[in-house]
Amino acid sequence: MQEFSSSSKISLEAISDGFDEGGRAEAESSEAYLARFRLVGIETLSELVEKHKTYSAVNCIIYDPFLSWGLDVAKKFGLVSAAFFTQSCAVDNIYYHVYKKELKLPLSDTEKFVNIPGLSVLESSDLPSFVYFHGSYPAAFEMILNQFQNLEKADWILINTFHKLEEEVIDCMASFYQ
Repeated sequence: MQEFSSSSKISLEAISDGFDEGGRAEAESSEAYLARFRLVGIETLSELVEKHKTYSAVNCIIYDPFLSWGLDVAKKFGLVSAAFFTQSCAVDNIYYHVYKKELKLPLSDTEKFVNIPGLSVLESSDLPSFVYFHGSYPAAFEMILNQFQNLEKADWILINTFHKLEEEVIDCMASFYQ
């Protein structure tokens, strides 16, 4: 783990992805990278929590749902967990409906418009590329869908948005996890 020095009261520490010398370029494939990152990430995040248990309390893990194993580490240590979605709520809502198989993929050639709860009717070409060009990046697509795996076990769900900006879709998504 690399520790970043800072003169502020906030310190940063990185966890390992298992490819500390060259990152993703060291891996044979995207699938191999993600599999190793999961194993090593769980291990090094657990070590980080253990390290801080002795001298400064860790109360919560805020994790990106793309790395859904962050929730597993939080629960392992009895910590509060907060999933932090960094994309717009509209995009998360589309991926959620794909995850729940309510939006069937691949889209047929005749599907010019898509109706997803909480959103205005969309042209199929307005969908995220991982949905519109289904099958283009299988490992990344699996990671996108897995962000909803066990999400109901998170104590908090945070989304990077403004309520007034995405009010209808936020209210729709909030109903999924109440």
